[in-house]
Amino acid sequence: FQKLMELDARSKRTLDLSGIAPEARRETANDAVVYLYEVLTRIELPPIEEIPGDEEIEANSGLERWTLPHTEITVHRVADGPREGEYLFSPETVERAEEFYERTRHLPYRRQPPIENVSVFLETYGGWGIPPAWVDALPAWMRGIYLGQALWKWVALLGAVFSFLGLFYVVYRRTRRGAQPRSARRYISRLTMPGLLFVGSVLGLPALSDAILLTGDVAKFLNLAATAISYLSLAWIVWILILASAEALVSRPRIAVESLDASLIRLTARLIAIAAVVVLVFQGATAIGIPLVGLVASVSIGGLAVALAAQDTLKSLLGSLMIFIDKPYRVGERIIAGGHDGVVEQIGLRSTRIRQLDGHVTAIPNEKMAAMDIENVERRECIRRKTKLRIATGTPREQVERALQIVREVLADHEGMPAEQPPRVYFEEFNPDSLSIVVFYWYAPPDYWAFLDLGERMNLEIVRRFAEAGIELAPPTTKTQLIGDGDASPEVPAR
Repeated sequence: FQKLMELDARSKRTLDLSGIAPEARRETANDAVVYLYEVLTRIELPPIEEIPGDEEIEANSGLERWTLPHTEITVHRVADGPREGEYLFSPETVERAEEFYERTRHLPYRRQPPIENVSVFLETYGGWGIPPAWVDALPAWMRGIYLGQALWKWVALLGAVFSFLGLFYVVYRRTRRGAQPRSARRYISRLTMPGLLFVGSVLGLPALSDAILLTGDVAKFLNLAATAISYLSLAWIVWILILASAEALVSRPRIAVESLDASLIRLTARLIAIAAVVVLVFQGATAIGIPLVGLVASVSIGGLAVALAAQDTLKSLLGSLMIFIDKPYRVGERIIAGGHDGVVEQIGLRSTRIRQLDGHVTAIPNEKMAAMDIENVERRECIRRKTKLRIATGTPREQVERALQIVREVLADHEGMPAEQPPRVYFEEFNPDSLSIVVFYWYAPPDYWAFLDLGERMNLEIVRRFAEAGIELAPPTTKTQLIGDGDASPEVPAR
């Protein structure tokens, strides 16, 4: 057995497999060695002296290729790569080895081989774990060759594949239940399916192929499929783990679930996940022999098309980034933006949702939010009130001074007064119909309803004390009087 394995390894080293996908080279070499072995034992070989040696190669300035007489089997000199300068069976010969075998399999052996009909043996019998006696005990029709494999191998292969699909479906149904969407636990629960695919493709399919000893194109297809599934499932696992990490970070108490910070954490995680998935997909494509040039061109063209079609979305994403950097507002804060006054309910990657004071929800693209003037009502340190008291024009000076004194006494050391901002009361100006007293005062903390409650109590106190002091507030500047139809002026100003 050891000698057979050594001969097998030496035989495979005579093949130029540079044109074969890395993950398909093992199966291709196994088949090509068997097919060429069968061909070379059935055809007439030239005398050893007619095969070019060192002298002939030197005389021909480095012979590039030599074809076995009366065949298309070619040995060529490798031009580049790790085996540069070696003479190996050409990639075309490796690719057409099965074709050459089919054209010569009816010929008798010209020399007695150690093992006869190796290809038929491999097509009929199983691997090391399945004794030949078990296969011999099967009905003759089960040992019949169909598409390069014994029928019993097809039955075993399809049975294993359908059993795995059934298991995968059961796991899929179970993992779709349970945790809430957009949670770390939900993402972790979904690792079961890609994990099952990864284990099945890395361990299950190769073990199955070796156990039943699949050969030819079926073995190569199964090997490439297992490689492709393993890379895709690994990419799926990486995607889930990165998103789960982001959700675990967002779930921390100091980060609001619907805030811009949470949205940007999710966006960053998705970008990292996309990059990791692209790397794994490209590696998988290389392993199974898909040319990357076409993939890169497709991705570039597709990316350009997506960028052109999603300009507004990209602008909003950039706006989201600006909002994240400047932080002009957060979730739960009351702002005034573009005429909309309300509480920020959600800061998404594309837009900001504001629940206005009338209960309506307005969504404004972040592109516009980043460009407009925003008044953050929530972040004011205190609330300022400016109002004017109008007293009658004929009020004596003593009464005006008394009015100023009353207002200042009412506002002195009022509830919520900031230490650095005392109230301001001034006799501001003469109006045609009144004397104007302007009043400023501030209230902290900026509790709007408490501020209104204080204003109401102050207004009532000023009205009461003005009445006690006999200070008359100015009447309305105009009044409407209904007169007869003959009068041309329906409004008469009252002074």
